[in-house]
Amino acid sequence: MHTNIISTRTDARRARTVLAAWTVVVVVPAVFILKLLGLALYAIPDSDDFCFFHANDRDGIFGSVSVFYSSVIGRITPLLLMQLPAVLRTSTGIDLFICYVLIIFAFMVAFVAAMIFLARRIHPDTTPLQQIALGLAFAAVLASEAPSLHQMFYWLPGVACYIVPAAIVVLVFAELINATEDGVHLSRASTALMAFGGLVAAMCNEFTAVWLIGVVSCSLLARWVFGQRLQVNAHVWIGLATVAGLAVVLSAPGNSVRMSQFPMARDFSNSLKEAFLFGLVGLGRLFREPATATWLLFVVLATTALPQPNYVSSRNRKFLAVGVALIGLGGAYFGYFVHQYATGIRLVERAQNEVLVFILFSLTMSAALFARAYRDQIGKLVSALPLSSSGMGFAVPLIFGASLAIALHYSKVGMQIRSEGDGSSVFWLESMERHARLTLSPEQRLVVAQHTAHPTTLMSSDVTDNPGRLPNDCIARFYQKESIVAGSGGTPSVQRAD
Repeated sequence: MHTNIISTRTDARRARTVLAAWTVVVVVPAVFILKLLGLALYAIPDSDDFCFFHANDRDGIFGSVSVFYSSVIGRITPLLLMQLPAVLRTSTGIDLFICYVLIIFAFMVAFVAAMIFLARRIHPDTTPLQQIALGLAFAAVLASEAPSLHQMFYWLPGVACYIVPAAIVVLVFAELINATEDGVHLSRASTALMAFGGLVAAMCNEFTAVWLIGVVSCSLLARWVFGQRLQVNAHVWIGLATVAGLAVVLSAPGNSVRMSQFPMARDFSNSLKEAFLFGLVGLGRLFREPATATWLLFVVLATTALPQPNYVSSRNRKFLAVGVALIGLGGAYFGYFVHQYATGIRLVERAQNEVLVFILFSLTMSAALFARAYRDQIGKLVSALPLSSSGMGFAVPLIFGASLAIALHYSKVGMQIRSEGDGSSVFWLESMERHARLTLSPEQRLVVAQHTAHPTTLMSSDVTDNPGRLPNDCIARFYQKESIVAGSGGTPSVQRAD
């Protein structure tokens, strides 16, 4: 009896210790993400935003979509999402700039929530605390390595065109991997959700649909190789919905107008070469970031420590691990190639953000699958360390939490945020002053002072001295002015142009 009490107390103490270690894993990325959410309070509409807000004022939601679809671009989902601040302003009467912050904030929270749910799909046998920790950590690692943090979170066109489909495609990918690994039946509900997600994501840009079609096709192939029930109907429905979305994007009359702006496009051989070279640059940048290796190593160790079903063969998991990694690398290359071929220039940073999410998820899932396949071998290596199994359960998350804190602090984004310091508040004050004076001034031809602070996290461009080009033209139309041109920084935000 006495022995049982001691054993119970020991187990309780061990459980509290492990809980404390995982709490550290929650706190470290949560602090980083809260900093990013705090920056969202300074987000300001930029460049193209004003074009969509003006179109919404003039033509309404669906009228705007029709105009842009026929004259500019076929991305239906972003055309709808980019009008949300204007719709919120119309329905509530709240100032547009405040509505913009609310929408940006909502998208950031939704993305983090999606990554937490994704963590549950990567490690279904974890506790809720562990799933939150893993999801927050993955979201923080992605943010810390973003090619453009501004376009990943704080600029609505970048969010709508690339981050929304990125979240959808990795969730669909994870669902199909889990179903194939465990040999489970895809329910009607999950099939319907994935089909709807495929439709929505496919109408965001020109390459996400191809990723999804490849993922669905490889899911069927893997099921055939493993001798599982193929569930052709479920896969076909997801594929058809995705193809339908892609057809909508590619059928837009505005595509020809947009393509005419890129005279260097459609060089097939050069696009193959440039996409490969630039893809290597992106891959090298990914692995130079300290958070990448820290995260992948933790995924391997955490997966090894978790209980795994014995009915899944090691061979199947190895096959899936290799296949998932190849899909990630191939999909990334395809994204680089499509943009190079369509425009003649290398993949822009906002699209690189989506590639980052896709490839880092693929590597994460591949690492988890390899860890499950080689669980016994990794366990033997870990057992050689001078720590008990209970000690490892505490040490691994604690060491990861500390390592992640260092990696996030010294990441490109972490240093960028610190270096810009008080520039964010100065930028916001100047933006609000400009917004107020443009709204209230009765003058039709105005000189607008450029910003004295230029935080790259919150802005990508400023007004110029050319009233007929972006962003001047759309800003002028939105504020119902005849023209707007740039003046010197440090002067009053708006002057009369005599």
